[in-house]
Amino acid sequence: MGNYCGPKVRLSRSLGVPVAETPKHLNLQRTTRPGMHGFRPARRTLYGRQLLEKQKLAAYYNIRNTQLRRYMDKASKSKTNTPEALQIILETRLDNVIRRLGWARTIWQARQMVAHGHFLVNGRRVDRPGFTVSTGDLISVKDSSKPYVKACTESGSEAALPAWLSADMNKVEGQVLRLPTPEDIRLPFEVEFSAVIEFYTR
Repeated sequence: MGNYCGPKVRLSRSLGVPVAETPKHLNLQRTTRPGMHGFRPARRTLYGRQLLEKQKLAAYYNIRNTQLRRYMDKASKSKTNTPEALQIILETRLDNVIRRLGWARTIWQARQMVAHGHFLVNGRRVDRPGFTVSTGDLISVKDSSKPYVKACTESGSEAALPAWLSADMNKVEGQVLRLPTPEDIRLPFEVEFSAVIEFYTR
């Protein structure tokens, strides 16, 4: 799937929420929308509000519309209620798990690290950022990549490790203890999942 390669802070300003949990996204120097008319407040229709919620979710997890639509279809067929199923699918992507473990500062860095083949899942090299982890999966780092990942960890944020993951920073290993619940998932902004569902089912 495509990866957003444009200016990241501009994206946060456009959506009005921090799409990365770093100081320059959380404390914007300019809070207006980008563009010559950015100082004007946006007057959104119902469709516009649904679209905004979808874009916020897609930007935070760094996925494109086609992939998010596929996740939405999968969540709607799940036995779990759709909003919870969608959150679990997004949260258990390998690139997001790397971010949650604190081995990458942003989702874009995590995606690049996975694509470059730095990580092993149950001893097998995985280079697909959208790979879905399962309960009991052991995530480790290639021996040659451990110095790089440790350096990224030391320069990263001090975000608390989620309860559904465990990490051994000496071995640079992490494990999925269980699937996340909505209470475990802490986004830096509010998302109306009902609006996202309405957007894809209208």
